[in-house]
Amino acid sequence: MNWMHTLFDPTGKSPRLHFTRAWTLLFMLQLVVILVPFAAAMVVNMAGGNGAPIGAFGVYATPVVFIVTTLMSYVIHARRLNDAGKWTILAFLPLVPLVLALVAFMGTAMGEIQKYDQRFEQRQEYLANPEAYLERQLEQSRKAQEAAKQRAADAEASGEEPKAQPRGQQNRRAGGPGMAVDKPLPAKAPTVLKASLPTIQRIMIPLSALVAIWSLLWVARVPFFGTYPGDPDYRERRGYEV
Repeated sequence: MNWMHTLFDPTGKSPRLHFTRAWTLLFMLQLVVILVPFAAAMVVNMAGGNGAPIGAFGVYATPVVFIVTTLMSYVIHARRLNDAGKWTILAFLPLVPLVLALVAFMGTAMGEIQKYDQRFEQRQEYLANPEAYLERQLEQSRKAQEAAKQRAADAEASGEEPKAQPRGQQNRRAGGPGMAVDKPLPAKAPTVLKASLPTIQRIMIPLSALVAIWSLLWVARVPFFGTYPGDPDYRERRGYEV
């Protein structure tokens, strides 16, 4: 078995055994990068240490490993389907979770960038004139509270149940304590990535599990549903079975 061809050459062919070996390798890589860093961080924290750096490594390493192994998964599926005489276009199926995860990641990252820019602008206003900024926020908070009381009174008068406003929402909207404008902001890129990268895991893990079931139950068994000519249990298929 040539591992370089099996993992990086989608134009060739791979029998069932080679496909199964490569699939197991990729699966174990994904499993290790998911479990080991977070388990190690948990053990370090329980021992009284600081497991945050280990957990952060897992947050950054997991998407990278998932992207690389998914691209390799496309290669091994293409080789297996090519060897089985099936449509190699089906090899793109393992890429679907990656595409969806990247789209969700981009959407989440854009939202986090907007939040960061908003906090940055509010902090600049605060640094320019802290007293005027805080007075303006207090005025906005008072107006928001008065508006909330008015809505509650209107709802009570009309016999409707007033909607409870989430705690701290007014402060966040006004840029008050919830925004922590009096404290320096962390670096933009790590902040956005740390909040957005878990999106890739949340989407890829369940969807990849479904693809794995398809791979094991069908791709790893074709052709002849797991038997080749010369195998003890091989039976030549009749015309109506083809």
